[in-house]
Amino acid sequence: MGNLLRKQGEFYKTLDDDLLARCRAITGFSDDEIRNEHIKFFEVAGNGRLKKLCMEELLGDYIPTGKHRHIKYLTDCIFSAIDTNNDDYIDFLEYLTSIKFFQTESPIEKADFVFRIIDKNGDKQVTKKEIQRILKCLEEYHKTSSNISVTNAMINGSEPAANFVIEKLDEDHSGRIGVSEFVDGWLKDETIRALFTF
Repeated sequence: MGNLLRKQGEFYKTLDDDLLARCRAITGFSDDEIRNEHIKFFEVAGNGRLKKLCMEELLGDYIPTGKHRHIKYLTDCIFSAIDTNNDDYIDFLEYLTSIKFFQTESPIEKADFVFRIIDKNGDKQVTKKEIQRILKCLEEYHKTSSNISVTNAMINGSEPAANFVIEKLDEDHSGRIGVSEFVDGWLKDETIRALFTF
């Protein structure tokens, strides 16, 4: 039996009762919220396939500002996390699901989504290099933070901060952090949450 929530090759241009029901099941959003996001999405992605270049137009409220080079990498990572079928486009359901993750109050869902953003290559492991690159992207954002723990972790730059994260989260000392290690650290450590929240 196939996936009842996603249909292969569907662009979701027509928002019928079936699609509304699937969107509610995935996100928990109201019909009005789904309709509003549907209108916004198709104003930008008329054919139902959002390209990476246009993602910031829709998700700009959720992406921090900073030096273009670093924000481009962060945007690429966010795009990879959202493009769950790896077709190099974001369809409406992927877009709607990303809104859910950006807005979620669930620490486990948030941690899982942030992990997917850091894990740009999708191998379910993050390395010090991947962590450092994301923290470099967030450096400007963290300069305005009033969180003392974040300020202390980032004071000497992204490389020492990445070392701090690896030391905190790499329970099996493999040099890589798996999903469960990251989620566990996210739940237990306020500094980890603050470092990767934007």
